[in-house]
Amino acid sequence: MQAKEFIQLLTERNIHVFTISDAAKILRCPQSYAKLFLYRAAQKKLIGRVVRGIYFVAAKANEYEIASYVLPHSYISLVSALYYYGLTTQIPNKVYVVSTFRHPSIKNIAGFDIIFRNTNEKMMYGYHKEADGNISIADPEKAIVDIFYFKEVNDLDELALSKPSRVDIDRLIVYAKRSGRASVIARTAGLLRENGYVSQAKALLISGQVRR
Repeated sequence: MQAKEFIQLLTERNIHVFTISDAAKILRCPQSYAKLFLYRAAQKKLIGRVVRGIYFVAAKANEYEIASYVLPHSYISLVSALYYYGLTTQIPNKVYVVSTFRHPSIKNIAGFDIIFRNTNEKMMYGYHKEADGNISIADPEKAIVDIFYFKEVNDLDELALSKPSRVDIDRLIVYAKRSGRASVIARTAGLLRENGYVSQAKALLISGQVRR
């Protein structure tokens, strides 16, 4: 099988990021040959290498799909998720991934760095699959909560919560409470208050037993 035919098969199956094992199954060959095949395809710049054993189709390179594939039980969040939903004016050159697993940063993959933030199982909520299941990403409201949880700079568009809000206020409150962090609840309440949701902010503080 020629490299271009292999790429076409991947594309037809909606596979843009894959492993050596995936390649061996499609090529119907031993993994040792698959490694050599992928090495040659990479030399032709038809595919790119993410980390050892993980590759992506160069013509279909999507930083969100690539970042979603590196670790199991993970999702894209923080400013990366805000940008995906059009909720920030910032144009990030990094993709942030939240996971219960640790992983070093990956530099310059398809023009982006992939940064990993480690958390516990309790915080693994509020995310879903998009793009036919190839992207695992936080809901907009969970991205905000994660920003507060990891004490990142809040790059949320200052008009995002202007009425009518582009963020689900009720869901934001539920996610903030679920974090169990007083600091997250306090910052979420502050965000709500700043945008005119005074009664909701007060109720959140009371429910979270945080005084302001």
